[in-house]
Amino acid sequence: MKFTIFLLSALVALTVAGCSRSADHTASDGHDHGTETQAAEEHDHVDEPGTIVLDDHQAEALGLTVETVTAAPFANVVRTGGALEAAPGDRATVTATTAGIVSFGGRQLTEGSPVARGGAFLVLGSAGMAEGNYPQQLADARAELVKAEADYARAKRLSPQGAVSGAELSAAQLAVEVARRKVAVLSENATQGGKGIVAPISGYVTTLSVGEGDYVTAGQPLATISANRNLVLRADVPQRFLNELAEVSTANFTTPYDGVSHDLAAMKGRLLGTARAVADGSPTLPLRFEFENRSGLTPGTVVEVFLKGELREGVITVPQTALTEEQGTYYLYLRTAPGHYRKQAVELGASDGCRVEITRGLVGGEEVVTRGGAYVRLAGMSTAIPHGHSH
Repeated sequence: MKFTIFLLSALVALTVAGCSRSADHTASDGHDHGTETQAAEEHDHVDEPGTIVLDDHQAEALGLTVETVTAAPFANVVRTGGALEAAPGDRATVTATTAGIVSFGGRQLTEGSPVARGGAFLVLGSAGMAEGNYPQQLADARAELVKAEADYARAKRLSPQGAVSGAELSAAQLAVEVARRKVAVLSENATQGGKGIVAPISGYVTTLSVGEGDYVTAGQPLATISANRNLVLRADVPQRFLNELAEVSTANFTTPYDGVSHDLAAMKGRLLGTARAVADGSPTLPLRFEFENRSGLTPGTVVEVFLKGELREGVITVPQTALTEEQGTYYLYLRTAPGHYRKQAVELGASDGCRVEITRGLVGGEEVVTRGGAYVRLAGMSTAIPHGHSH
């Protein structure tokens, strides 16, 4: 509120100062009256009723952006709901490689925790367990290897004398290889506390299926990790639009928590495919796109989807950010001259989430404020030139 009052006060002061400077120039000796007449004519041209004055330097400081209106191709749009999913190649399920008791190793492991490929993010211990005692299993495997190596050495020594057959020698050699593989498997990622479970990919824990102290068996799912490099956009298309899906090649979507629209074409999006049948009891058909996750988006987010189909030529559109709404009527702000703006009512057509079709109110060639329209609106509360005003 304080910022609004300050902005209005500053704008009023600038307007008064501008008028005072004009009066001072008129009263100056030696002033070029020809130049003054030309400036006055230009002044009368821009000071039409409803003109809003906002100095260009102020507009730049406030971040105003302007776009020239032109007719261009615009796609037919199917508007629906959907969600973001982890891409199949960017997701991995981690399972227990042995039975044991889950330990997080003193770290706060939760859904959303980052993990690094090859790094142990939890431990399966078995201290005090009668069965499935991992340290004991490793010790037994090492003892078996020592015995197998001794048996093989003895058989190898006796073989030339005929005391050990060739088959017995081969069996002793095989026993050594089996024992070595068993020790290697049990030793992999071994820690003092038990068996370390490593992340197969770098990313974030999206599902944690176990808790500290839980007992798990070999093969039991422990967690799901998503690299989050790529995501899948799933659009749930109502059955009444099934005939239009053949024309769809890309889409935009809007995230509800910030209202930001995302263009799949700008994120190397590609159509994965459409389900060939509607699931029993489902009123929708899923359509999926894969894209590069450049904006830190999160799998599971529910989004609004704008499927883009066949192009229509010669359509006037403006960015979604250009629109303001008052009591159900939509407006744009047009720059009519440097530092001068005008409020323009418009009627809307289709939207693709990023741009909106204007069916009435623009003809092309106008300069429309695409960002910062709220500041122009505030300026209009103090600097709009009323009917009958004349300098």
